[in-house]
Formats: sequence, structure tokens, C-alpha cells
Amino acid sequence: ITLDAGWSTDYAAQLCQYAATKNVKVFLWDFINLPVMNSNRLAQLKALGAAGVKIDLIERDDQIANNWVELIAQRCAELGLMVIFHGVGKPTGLERTYPNIVNFEAVRGAECLKWDQTANPDYHLEFPFIRMLAGPLDYTPGSMRNVHVSQFSPTPTGIPMSMGTRSHELAMYILFDQPLGYLCDSPTEYRKFPEVMGFLSKVPTSWDETIPLSAKVGEHAVLAKRKGEEWYVAAMTNSQARQVEIDFSFLPEGDYFAEVLRDNEFSDVNAKILTREVIVVNSSSTRTINLTKAGGAVLRINNLVTSVGVETKSTFTVSTDLARTRLTIRSDDNLDTIYIVNAMGRVYEVIYPQENLKEINTNIAMLPSGQMYLVYCKTKGGQRVGKFLK
Repeated sequence: ITLDAGWSTDYAAQLCQYAATKNVKVFLWDFINLPVMNSNRLAQLKALGAAGVKIDLIERDDQIANNWVELIAQRCAELGLMVIFHGVGKPTGLERTYPNIVNFEAVRGAECLKWDQTANPDYHLEFPFIRMLAGPLDYTPGSMRNVHVSQFSPTPTGIPMSMGTRSHELAMYILFDQPLGYLCDSPTEYRKFPEVMGFLSKVPTSWDETIPLSAKVGEHAVLAKRKGEEWYVAAMTNSQARQVEIDFSFLPEGDYFAEVLRDNEFSDVNAKILTREVIVVNSSSTRTINLTKAGGAVLRINNLVTSVGVETKSTFTVSTDLARTRLTIRSDDNLDTIYIVNAMGRVYEVIYPQENLKEINTNIAMLPSGQMYLVYCKTKGGQRVGKFLK
């Protein structure tokens, strides 16, 4: 998390100590002039418990300012601090020399929604082709106050809204080059939308492979990215509605689950509405997705376990109560994403257990009776599978 402008030394150390007990790292915001003029400033911030600093208000890109940026990057590296630069010029490769640099802002980010309309869906399809070629950026996405352009007005004080559908907003986490992709909204907002947090909690911070599938400057982009054995796909359109076709030929052989969050027929009226579904795809599959105006879609693609006979050294059990309305799943390893699938391969439910959970109970009263169901689960020890009769 980042303590942005306005934090106080009255509580910063205590908060950093508490965050450490939750395995959460803290960035502390600071003016550029303070660490430039005071060589001990960064060490003082580290002593408070900071894992990184957000250096802001450089507001120039001449040689003197560039020297400041490099000086701060070097000092942070020596202290073991990560650094984010805000109010700064576009990157020129300095993050290669100092990989402790996480993001450079250098973009009309979401904060601009407080005072103007520059961070709009058309702009979202321009800078990835231009500014983003220079290096990582810091747009600060994650708004859950999604409206269409015609409904938008800047909000100087209070809670701002954002332009584009919720699926458009989610696509930013895959399409934009941002190793630290912020969640800019209130934590209480994200608790209202478990399907959103379930997806975002899995999005990696770095990638092993990137494949552009379809794009046109200022109009639309469809991008696939891989981390390990998982693939993510983002589709985004400007202020015009359009259809995009996703060709899954980039996938290796085999069948895969694809969790999809996308616009639906109501998103054109209410930008906050999306559809979540799970489909099965392979390298021969294509999928046409309708994107509403300022819309989008995201996909998370996992290996599909096809055999019940999974060899495992840990215990994994699936059981139902006598009424067959509650399902209990237990494992020796911490549970990760869980899929409940019928014998025909239809996915009925996807569950995201809380962290460090080894047992969950879920309601299966709505599942059709008289069928055999398979439970696929990822754990630290590998993929697990069980079955039950409803």
C-alpha cells in the first residue's frame, strides 16, 4: 500500500509495523526536494518501516531533473528501497540500471478525473501505443464508480467517478505496463464485488510473454500475456462499441478453463454491470466478444484437469451433508481457485477461498440433482480433484 501525500510521522512507524505482520509492504510519499537536499531523508523513511518511496512533483524533464531522478534511484538501491516516480517525465530506460524503480507516472492518470476529462476511453487506447513504449507507467486504475462518458463530470472534492465500463477498467491491469497496479478505490468498495477482487488478486505483477492479438491505435486493443502456465487476455475499446474476436491459437495443446469478465447487453446503460462466466477453450478455439462503448473484457486461462486419478501425497477430500445442500472441501495444503464442474464439462461455480484456508463450506442447493460433479482445485502441492453426487 502507499501512504500518499498527507501522511504523518505520528503513525507511520506503527502502521508499517502492523502491515509487516500481514506481509504487506508500505510505500511512503515524499516531495522530490526533500531527499535531494537531505542525504539522510531516504534512510529516515526506511527507518519508519517503508519498503519503498513514492517521489513526486518533479514537474520537469531537463538534465538537472534527470540527475535528481538518477540520484534518488541510486540512493534507494543502496538502501534496499523500491521507488515510484510521480510528476516525472517519461522513462528512458533507467529502470534497467536500477530495477528497484517500479513505475514512472508520466501519463494522464485516474487522478485527473477529479478536474478534467483527459483520462477518457479514447485516451486509454492511445497512450499504450505511444507513451507505454518508453517503459512502465502509473495510471492508478481500479475505480468501481464506473459511468459512461455522457454521464461523467469531474469531481474536485469527494469521490470521483471514472469513464468506461467496469470490464474496461479491469482490462487496464493486463493491457497497461504497470508492475505495481494500484487499486485506487476504497477497500469497502472492493468487498462488495468478490468476482472483481477474485480476478484482480490473481493478476501477476510481471510477465513472461506478451502477444498482441488485435489492435488499432486509438480504437481497440486485444492482448494476451503469460505468467508461468497461466494466460491472461485483455480486450478494450474506445468510445465506440465493437466486436472483437479472440483467437486462442497461442495456447499449448490441451483444454483450459477461461474465466471471463465482460460487458453484457446492459452495460451500455449501466457501466457498472458485467457478466462473469467460465468457458472451456483450446488452441483451436475462437471467441467473439461484444464490447459496449468504452467497454472491455478480461480472461484468466488455467490448465483444465481432465483425469480424476490425480496422484497426491496430501489429503484432499470432498463431502456433502445428508441433505446434499452443503459441500465441504478439505486439504492438507492451502486451497486456491476451486471449480465445480459436471460430467459434461459445464462449469457451475468458481470459488476463491480466503488466503491460508484449508477447508471451506459452500452451498450447492442450486445445483441440478441426479448428477455427478467434479471438484478441481489448485493447492500449493499441485492440482487436486474430487467428486460428489448431488
